[in-house]
Amino acid sequence: MGRRYPYQRFLQFDLTLIEQLRYGVLRPYWRLQAWLDRLWYSKLVWRWIGKPLHDRKYSLWTVFSPETNAPDVTDENQIGCRTRHGVAVVYWNCFRSAPRPNEACNILLPDGTRGDVQNRTTGQWRREGHGDKLWIIGDVDIRADDVVFVDAASQDRTYDPPSADSFARLERDLALHRPFVEALADDKFAAVAHSMLAHLEWTKIGAHEIGMFEGLHDMIACLRNKGEDYLDYKLGYYAVTPTDAEAAEHSSRMNEIMRSLGWRTYTADELRARMREDFRTRLERRLEAWRRLDAYEARRRAATMPSQGRRSSRTCCSTRARIRNGSMSCAARSGWPPPRNLSSD
Repeated sequence: MGRRYPYQRFLQFDLTLIEQLRYGVLRPYWRLQAWLDRLWYSKLVWRWIGKPLHDRKYSLWTVFSPETNAPDVTDENQIGCRTRHGVAVVYWNCFRSAPRPNEACNILLPDGTRGDVQNRTTGQWRREGHGDKLWIIGDVDIRADDVVFVDAASQDRTYDPPSADSFARLERDLALHRPFVEALADDKFAAVAHSMLAHLEWTKIGAHEIGMFEGLHDMIACLRNKGEDYLDYKLGYYAVTPTDAEAAEHSSRMNEIMRSLGWRTYTADELRARMREDFRTRLERRLEAWRRLDAYEARRRAATMPSQGRRSSRTCCSTRARIRNGSMSCAARSGWPPPRNLSSD
C-alpha cells in the first residue's frame, strides 16, 4: 500500500552516539520479533499450534443446554467458552454479558459440505463465498447434535446515499458516480480507494469545503455488494494486498476520478506548510502559557513577602502601659506582644 502520508509526520532529531549504538543493537531484535509474529499467526502454524493453545486457555469446554439454547456458564469472570454439537464446535463470547455465539467450525453447509462460519456485529452470519461473492450471508441453526448454516434469500446489501442537503457531499458525489462504483468491483482498487479516502483530507476545488462522510466503510462495502460489511474496511481487512506498483496505478486512477468530481487532496508542499504552521501555532500558545505562569508566580511572591513596616506597626499598635506598685506591664489589644513584667530598680 505504500506510505499513507507524503511527508514526515514527526520531527526528526539527530541521534547521539550512544543512541545510535543502542538502536543498532535493537533493530535486529525487532526484525526477528516481527518475523516470529508473522510466523506464529500464519495459517498453518496458527491452525495446528496457536489456536489449540489459545482455546485451551480462553475457550473452555462447556455443556450446551437445549432448553436455553446456550452454554451453562457458572463463572461470571469467564471470557469465552466452546460447546460441541456432534462434529461441529461453536465458540461463545461470555465477557460481561449473556453468552452469544461468534464463530462456528465444521458445521453443515447448504451444499452438504462442512466449513467454518463467522458471526458479525451486524447480527448476520457469513461463510466464504465463490465467484463474485467473497462472503455468503445467512443464519445458523444451533442444535444439540449439529449446527446447520442457511443462506439468506437475498444476498444484496442496501445502501442509501446521503441527501442533497447533507454535509456529506463527497460521499454523495462518489456514491452517485457510475465510474467510481464500477471501479470498486476491483478488489485492489477498492483497497487503495478506501485507504486514500480514509487517511487523506479532501477539499472542493475552488472552495474551502472539506469532504465529509457519514459512513465511508459501509458505503464501500455496500457499493461493492460482495458480502462484506463495514468492519472489513474499518479494521483494514482487505480482500487482497496490492503491490507498490499496483497501489501507484490505482492511486492515479482514484485521483482522476476525484478531479472529475471537483475534489482534490493537498499536495506534499501544502501538507508540509500546514504542518509547520500548526507547529508554530502550538509553540506560540505554549510560550504564552509559560509567560502567564511566570507572571502569576511573580505576583504571588510579591504578595506573600513580609514587610518590616507592617511588623513594627503590629508590635507597637494599641499598647497601653500600666504601672502598679513599682512595676510596668504592656498589653496589646490584639494579643501581641505578650505581656512582660519590668521590675524596677
